[in-house]
Amino acid sequence: MDTIFTFDWLKVKPEVLDGIQNGMITLRDGVAYWAEGTGKAGIAQHMPLKQVPFDPEKLNDISKLIQSTHTTQMAAIGLSTTIIIGAIVVQTMYLAKKIDKLQKTIDLISSDINAQNVMFYMEKLSKYFGAIESARVLLLDKSFVSETQDIAANLISQLSIERNEVLSLIDNLISFADQLTDRHLDQMLDFITMVLDIMPKAIYLESQLCDRYGKFNLSEHLMRENTKRYNITLQYYRDWCNSKTKATIRGISDPVALTFYEKKDDLKNLFNSSNNTALLQQLIRPSLDLVI
Repeated sequence: MDTIFTFDWLKVKPEVLDGIQNGMITLRDGVAYWAEGTGKAGIAQHMPLKQVPFDPEKLNDISKLIQSTHTTQMAAIGLSTTIIIGAIVVQTMYLAKKIDKLQKTIDLISSDINAQNVMFYMEKLSKYFGAIESARVLLLDKSFVSETQDIAANLISQLSIERNEVLSLIDNLISFADQLTDRHLDQMLDFITMVLDIMPKAIYLESQLCDRYGKFNLSEHLMRENTKRYNITLQYYRDWCNSKTKATIRGISDPVALTFYEKKDDLKNLFNSSNNTALLQQLIRPSLDLVI
């Protein structure tokens, strides 16, 4: 068993626990701040940490990984599982393994689909997710903050540019999928579904990177706007998939409709992912005027 760090709720001040539950406290990069509009300001508590075990064999399934950390008691006291999901995304190789699998799919599609525009898309996607993994590694150790200010600033700028490019490219790939043969379509559906499942984790990491370097307003702005943009692409993909479902019901057995039917469970998991929804929760702004 490996371990990750998460909050030790037994050592959290009662007023902080109450504040988290009623929205008066906001958690940002392991620190509990009083939220704006509460009449209080500054740091309420540096959140105490503890190590909890997790089973690395379950890294491919984040739901099973959450269960293996024995943190379901958080839900019993009204706390979002966003905290433990975020810890898993940042501290484990979960995302790295997902990105590695995605890279293999990128290589396969690039070599198998001989289209210049697709190869261009794959190159852009590969670059973006490489930067996301760099951000995750940077978040592993707070002691490097003073040494990595310039690196983080450049990385935040790079991620902002490349993330928008990736979402636009996915929109284009969805349109392109209608032109593919059975085998290529199967690859492309897997690929688009995989990218859209990883994107909320990437958006969360981008926001966490801003928090780590004290850019709270930027973090909130990026989470809000990135979530809107992601949901547009996700809805576009959902509508496209629904149109193929309707075609199957009408008895139209074109390759797209049949392939989609075979992928229905994976697509359902993507469109109904509570974990992705949790990671994209909007942030509460801390009140920093005073220090408690």
